[in-house]
Amino acid sequence: MPKEYFMEILKTAKKFSLIGICISLIFMIATNGLIVHFYLLIGYLVFGGIVGFFISLTNNLVNYFLFLNKNYNPLIQTIVTYLVSSTVFYIIGFPFAYLGGLPRKALLYTALANGIVSVMISLFHANLEEKEKRIKLEQENKELAIIEERNRIARELHDSVSQNLFGINLNLNTLNYLLDHDIEKSQEMIKQLQEMVQEVQTEMRLMIYGLKPLDLTEREFLEAIENLISLFKRRYNLTISFSVIGDTDFINNKVQLTLYRVLQESLNNIVKHAQAEKIEISLEISEDKIQLYIQDNGKGFNLQEVDKDKSFGLEGMKERIKYINGSLAIESTLGEGTKIKAII
Repeated sequence: MPKEYFMEILKTAKKFSLIGICISLIFMIATNGLIVHFYLLIGYLVFGGIVGFFISLTNNLVNYFLFLNKNYNPLIQTIVTYLVSSTVFYIIGFPFAYLGGLPRKALLYTALANGIVSVMISLFHANLEEKEKRIKLEQENKELAIIEERNRIARELHDSVSQNLFGINLNLNTLNYLLDHDIEKSQEMIKQLQEMVQEVQTEMRLMIYGLKPLDLTEREFLEAIENLISLFKRRYNLTISFSVIGDTDFINNKVQLTLYRVLQESLNNIVKHAQAEKIEISLEISEDKIQLYIQDNGKGFNLQEVDKDKSFGLEGMKERIKYINGSLAIESTLGEGTKIKAII
């Protein structure tokens, strides 16, 4: 057993010793009332602490050696927990019962009842640990999503904005020479620079929409989608059709943001990989289901042979949809384009 794991078991056992003390005090008050002898109080406190500690320690050790990383029936683990807890209680309680004059039969019944309490506490503790793990996993996924977004922005800055700015800088150097030697060509150069600056502005606007689609809280959802589509149309000379069936009032903010992100990632993938000219987007909304369709006439790809970078983007889209209890299906054929269908 790893030392770290054993230390964690000891830490948990200390917590359960406090639970044991609390239960012991409750039992003491139930049987003797509020006014008790000092030594009786100490006895209950010591007994409760020892029992709570060793029941937790023994159960965790048994679970480690019998059930950890193995397929098992939860009912069997519950039965084992009950038997272990009852046995440990009886063994530790025997000398205390002898000193206190408690009959063995009463001790046995108390041990059996304690087994039930121990099972209930164990189930509650396991459920609490599961929730903590889920919260931790969600937090890790959010951090990974932030890192992924930063990496995507860095790549786009390098691939487009940085290269355009480098080109502008070179042309400005050339312009200094042309202004002195060739006025006509310098005017053409100025026009090219203006186009390049406009291209950088458009690219930055796209990235800002990617970073902050919180216009969804400031504008209508459909307007934000249409603005995003309009930017891709102008920037990449794409023919994009967009249709909506249903009432967007059925879409809450979380779903709106997810759909926006999926559409954004899909359009980015189409621009980078598909070499498409035409894209069809449709959104169908009903009271119990939302469907987003995205289809392009690009070159398509083999899902089994997709490269890691693209696969990571597709998996990210699936995770986003899964997080809001939806599903994402991707169909693609070489030379026939790609279809994406998200259902929530």
